[in-house]
Amino acid sequence: MGQRPNVLVLHTDQQRFDSLGSSGNPCARTPNLDRLAEEGVCFTRHIAANTVCMPSRASLFTGLYPPAHGVWSNGIPLNRRSYANFNVEHADEAWVCPEPATMADLFAAAGYDTVAFGKLHLTPNLAPPSYGYPESWAVWESGALDDWHGPYYGFRHVEMTQGHGEQPCHLGHYARWLQREHPDVYQHVMDNAAAAPRPVPRLRNLYASALPSELHNTQWLAERFCAYLETRSDAQPFFAFIGFPDPHHPFTPPCAVVRDFEDAPVPDPVDPQGEAVRGGPLASAGFDVSHFTPEERRTISRYTYATVALIDRAVGRILEGLEASGHAGDTIVVFTSDHGEFLGDHGRLYKAETAAESLLHVPFILRAPGVSLPGHVETPMSNVDVLPTLLHLAGLEVPEGLHGQDMLEVLEEGREHVALAYCAGGDPSLINTTVVDARYRFTLYPRLGWAELYDYQEDPGECHNLAAAQPSRVAAMRRLAEQALLRHYRPIVGRVSAW
Repeated sequence: MGQRPNVLVLHTDQQRFDSLGSSGNPCARTPNLDRLAEEGVCFTRHIAANTVCMPSRASLFTGLYPPAHGVWSNGIPLNRRSYANFNVEHADEAWVCPEPATMADLFAAAGYDTVAFGKLHLTPNLAPPSYGYPESWAVWESGALDDWHGPYYGFRHVEMTQGHGEQPCHLGHYARWLQREHPDVYQHVMDNAAAAPRPVPRLRNLYASALPSELHNTQWLAERFCAYLETRSDAQPFFAFIGFPDPHHPFTPPCAVVRDFEDAPVPDPVDPQGEAVRGGPLASAGFDVSHFTPEERRTISRYTYATVALIDRAVGRILEGLEASGHAGDTIVVFTSDHGEFLGDHGRLYKAETAAESLLHVPFILRAPGVSLPGHVETPMSNVDVLPTLLHLAGLEVPEGLHGQDMLEVLEEGREHVALAYCAGGDPSLINTTVVDARYRFTLYPRLGWAELYDYQEDPGECHNLAAAQPSRVAAMRRLAEQALLRHYRPIVGRVSAW
């Protein structure tokens, strides 16, 4: 066979499914992503394996659900012996459980050049410098990583951003570039951050940034990838991951983009006072904005959609780069996110380690050369399914033991398929397991004795919990969840044993 196709994963942070024009949002200005969707296929029930960054990203990269890869919350690194920070006298003789292979590991082993630009978040940002994690802000502050570019979890070369909003201006490869190449702009951004008007006074992390759109980290990521296309050798295919830090809060899009959305009509949030979730786990999740005015909530949405529009421009530049390099026709392109954002639904903002349509449902667009699929696929899909699907599309063997399924095979065989999510955080009572089938979302909080059953077709905003009214369906989905947990639970994968 000829050379294998290239693979490009475009990945955002905290982006809802309904944030794109292709998903029916009248406020979205996403022509490039909409065109990508028209040329490919939208999976309209793509479900994150977890509702916060690190666990969901670990599931995407490994094809495993959190009970197996062990990243059950933010702040826990994806297991890798080089970052284990352990001291065993005869470590080379110790029995060591296999560590999860990442997407980059598998493509690199198949001869791909593996590169990443932007946010990865496979190790903790807030770890102390003694741990030496390459995504630790403390290590970046020391200057130790200024000239470091990998390898990292299977990637040969990495160029990182750190944080969200204007935080990437401070730390990471992008920050070093901005501070070196545009010191006056950097200083202006820093001066503006404290003085900028806050259109939502009770939300200090929402303001228009003085950073020009063309120098924003979103655009920088696009330019860095395009520069890579111009300098790489065509002798081997590439696997590239571009991790956009946005639209994750803080909400600080550039002034010019904010002006574009000043009067934009925005959809109202679902259940803005939180009446439908009173008495349940969502009642205290995230940040309470139920007391905000309708205009304040609309402003938050406009700033979010402005940030998404900036991402869309960068995606347009990336697609142009593929065209110019002659690789548009031999590159598999994926666009997705790690989890969603309440954005006012049920009176909440941000994210939480609780199940909700707003947090679990994220975009997934696939454009693959030579693949014929309907424009929209409603079969539920998890982000653990991405890895085996991409391996199949690239003509590579799918390793045994992955939890994910090749979605092309699922669709070809007409199999029923469900997506699952596992969430756990600092409060043990909120540990929960979710099953999403073609119509329903079922979630069990075993320590609370709380169950949720929502009919997505009749109640897409999840305002009517049917658990009490449909005990037989709850029992069936609970059995499915319990059986899945037994299959997915692997407590020792990637761990180190000294005896």
